[in-house]
Amino acid sequence: MESESRSSKFVKDYDEMSKKGYEIIKEVIETKEQPVISMTTGGSPRGLFKLFVEDIKNGLDISQTTIMNLDEYMGPKDAPYTVRTFMYENLYNLVEAKPKNIFLIDGEAQDTDKEIARYKAILDQYPRDVQLLGLGTNGHIGANEPGTPFDSTIFLAQHDESTVQSTMREYGIERVDAPTEMITLGFTEILAAEKVILLVSGKHKAEAVKALLEGEITPDCPATALRNCENAIVIIDEEAASLLEK
Repeated sequence: MESESRSSKFVKDYDEMSKKGYEIIKEVIETKEQPVISMTTGGSPRGLFKLFVEDIKNGLDISQTTIMNLDEYMGPKDAPYTVRTFMYENLYNLVEAKPKNIFLIDGEAQDTDKEIARYKAILDQYPRDVQLLGLGTNGHIGANEPGTPFDSTIFLAQHDESTVQSTMREYGIERVDAPTEMITLGFTEILAAEKVILLVSGKHKAEAVKALLEGEITPDCPATALRNCENAIVIIDEEAASLLEK
């Protein structure tokens, strides 16, 4: 079963969600001269990364592609949960071909203001063709937690407890080892991308999807910022869409 509106695509399951999301990224890489892709990490995009790695091994040319990231946890660079670790384990270490540029936020930065300014300069220099996103169970996007104003710009965010718990589950770590802060792109940078792709899969995301698509547009559900956004594509599987009434 597949139906779609201007900005929501409903797909059967996780694999189909991954495939649909990846197809958009692949097309950008194949058609743009200097594509700039900003990735997210965690459970939602793992399948998409697998498809990406497979295609690079089969000859997809990424030599002109710039790859950057949505956010980074504050903590040791090589901790299991960092965005850097995820990117190397799920992409960079698995392929011989390298992108033109790899940009990562430094989660070990002592001076976070300086690091934010450094990354902001990179964002200004490399307008993004695609921004990939996942959806938090509380509706967060990146580390824009509930209550973050819709005009947020790249900042140091404090995690909600539900986000800390989800990081612990995803990476099998104890509360004491879980990061509580993250430098994240704000909505201003996220929505500035030419295409914004939100991947959502699984029953545990159903409440957040209902709030996103059927609730009011409010910073209490940060993802609703995407509803005002002509360039947002939300790809939702059946389980995640299971509470929708419309």
